[in-house]
Amino acid sequence: MNSKIAGRLQNITHIVLKFGTGVLTEHIEKRSLGYFRSVAKECRELQKQGKKVIIVSSGAVGFGRTILKERNRLSLPKASVSEKQALASLGQSLLIDSYRNAFAKEKLAAAQILVTRTDFENKLHRQNLKATLNQLLDWGAVPVINENDAIANEEIKVGDNDNLSADIALLYPKSLLVLLTTVDAFYRDGKAVPHITKVSPDIKKHAGDALEGGGGTGGMITKLQAADKILAAGQLMSIAAGKKMSIVRQLVAGESVGTWFYE
Repeated sequence: MNSKIAGRLQNITHIVLKFGTGVLTEHIEKRSLGYFRSVAKECRELQKQGKKVIIVSSGAVGFGRTILKERNRLSLPKASVSEKQALASLGQSLLIDSYRNAFAKEKLAAAQILVTRTDFENKLHRQNLKATLNQLLDWGAVPVINENDAIANEEIKVGDNDNLSADIALLYPKSLLVLLTTVDAFYRDGKAVPHITKVSPDIKKHAGDALEGGGGTGGMITKLQAADKILAAGQLMSIAAGKKMSIVRQLVAGESVGTWFYE
């Protein structure tokens, strides 16, 4: 990594970690807190470095599916919009409980925030959102943000957590956005691309349209949409594998892992 990115990383004040559905699915299905606790440990280490950490987490629909399978023996492989909203309602409390319980073991507080597009488009809503985030961060808590899928319709829906996490990162000019996913980088013609400065048509055509599975609503194309926002603002972003949380420390140290987006 060159000195330019290393210097910018030293000045980072906020780190936004986005966890995709695919990363969380196996832990959701097993009802395991191990991964969530590793997230908590990483957040605590980042706080020790003076960074403020915000999480954007998918997984509510995935947890909802797990509950439905356990209680009703129903899988809903092709859920309708209203069914997905109901699944999100079922699963959201279990998602935040997983964070809260795991974080409590590391003496950290996880705070739930549910948002819609209105919270970014309306100036007063945006100010209130940032004020709440700032207060939680000052208290040493870790906000865990998700879209309010149980009520959001097309008119007020952000749409996916990749774009949502970019919108959160844009609230803080000296932030780093890390999209943690099931792939370890952005690939072009079978090769990992270590650094992207512009989301060109050529880059977009290699994005594909595969979703992350388990109720995910994104894919690589939405990650590139997020990158476009971050690059336009002159900020930093990375796509990296989320299987092991040590990857975050590597990124903050400026190591050449995943795919970096910066000019």
